[in-house]
This record gives sequence, C-alpha cells and structure tokens, in this order.
Amino acid sequence: MRHKANGIFPILISGLLLFSLSPGQLFSIDKKLKVVVDEARVHLDPSRMSAVVATLQKGTMVTLGSERKFRKNWNYIYFASKKKGFMKSGYIQDTYVERLSKVTKVITIQGDRNEENTPSPKKHFRNTRWGMNKENVLKIEGRPQKQETSEGLDIFQYPKKILNMDCLIGYVFAEDKLAKTKYSFFSRHENKDLYIQDYEKIKKILTQKYGKPQYQKVFWQDPEYKDKRSSWGKAVSSGRLEFASGWQDSETEILLRLFGWDGRIFLVAEYSSLKYKDLANKIRGLNQLDNF
Repeated sequence: MRHKANGIFPILISGLLLFSLSPGQLFSIDKKLKVVVDEARVHLDPSRMSAVVATLQKGTMVTLGSERKFRKNWNYIYFASKKKGFMKSGYIQDTYVERLSKVTKVITIQGDRNEENTPSPKKHFRNTRWGMNKENVLKIEGRPQKQETSEGLDIFQYPKKILNMDCLIGYVFAEDKLAKTKYSFFSRHENKDLYIQDYEKIKKILTQKYGKPQYQKVFWQDPEYKDKRSSWGKAVSSGRLEFASGWQDSETEILLRLFGWDGRIFLVAEYSSLKYKDLANKIRGLNQLDNF
C-alpha cells in the first residue's frame, strides 16, 4: 500500500512509525508580559494538571508566543532558562501576568558603556534550532528515552503529553546537525472517526500559528467508503484514506498526516529544515546503497 503526498516530504522508518521529517516555535510576536504574583507556575500544557516547566518569581519578564488564548485563560510564553543562552516555553495563566504597553528595552551596563542585549535566536522546533548538535539538544530536552541510528541518521526520542494526548517527539540528526523533527500522537479511540477529529484539532492549531496551509490533500486509495462519512475512520485504518496538510516558510517545512494500515491509525506532525533536508536525504541514500 502506498502512502505518498505528491512526492514531497521524504519518509524514513523509525520503530513502527514512518519517520520523515514538524506545535514547533517558528514565529514570535515579540510582546512582553510581566509576572505579577509572588510565584507563577509555567506548565507544559494549558492545564494545572500538566507538568510544571518552571516557577517564575514576581517581576519576571516573559515573551508572549501567541496572541491566541488557550482554553480561554492560558498564555503561551517564552522565557530565559537558568542555563545561559537557552530559552524555555510553556503555558501560564492570564491572572499571573500583565501585558506591558510597550516592549521594555533591557540594557546591560558594563563599566562605562551600555550594551543592549541581543535578541534570542529564532527557535524552529520547541526550544531548538536547525543545525544544533546533539549535545545542545540534550541540554535542552534531557536524556532521551530512546536513542538509535537509522539509515545513517541519529535519532533521539522523548515521550511527552501534547494537547492531552500521549506523544513521542523525535529529533533527527545528519552529521550531528538537527535536520528533522516529529510529533507522533498515540491516542486510543474505539470510535475511529475520533482520529479524524484529532487531526482537525491539530490542523486548526497549526493554521492559527502558521497561517492557511499551502498544501491540503485527501487521498482515497479505494473510494468504497467515500460517500459514507461515518465510515471514514474505518477507511483510514484500512489504508484506503489519508489526510495531509502542509506549511512552509523560508526555513521550515511542516507536514501533518493522518494515515493507517492493518486496522491501526497514525497521526504525525513532521518538521524538516530546508537547509539540512538535502543533507539528511543524501546520508540516507548513501546508507541504502551500502546495503547492496
């Protein structure tokens, strides 16, 4: 059974899932918030029940990552990590912060000269940037649950919970440069149509963050269920139907896919660096040649 998206976004195998490789953090709206309570917890997801990423003290300055409110009263923010040169991100409740009317200019005074702090480098996926080496990603994400080499590429895998769904996050390195990343979601639904709802939910969030998809396709390998909307989930699980949406900017390519086979359904969001994608494909191709 073929699962293609018009030849774009090449796919490599990792474990049981197709591993090609992109919510990464591609854009920042550069608006500042200030913590107004003594201690404000930042959570991994917009929920008090999710893991606490950090606890910020009153007066701490953070950057708003999205104008959109999550679950009505949660802000998505970036803030400086205790590790010099790194940033963290997460969700903070609206009542814990206030928005500044203008961006505060931070000045570092050293001797007789004033030096404006340089802005943090743009993040491409979570708190990482394309081209980062494995050591730097380990400093940000910690020790991976699984580390392997597949087709000449090094892969780190981390289990997380995203949007209240179990998820495996993958980082792919080509010659010790971060080239591809991926979210693989592991929801379990008796009603297979709910997987399509999960796909639409993630697609909506990506659209709110990156704009209208440049690429949207619904693939029917077999049109048997095409006119039976209540059976589309079944069609996905049998490999007859696949959904795909794609976004692209000057540095990153994103592909969201819902597909299946043999009764199983997979929902993945894949991110690829345009700069290092060809390097990853070249290494993969050379590794395949070595098998002959």
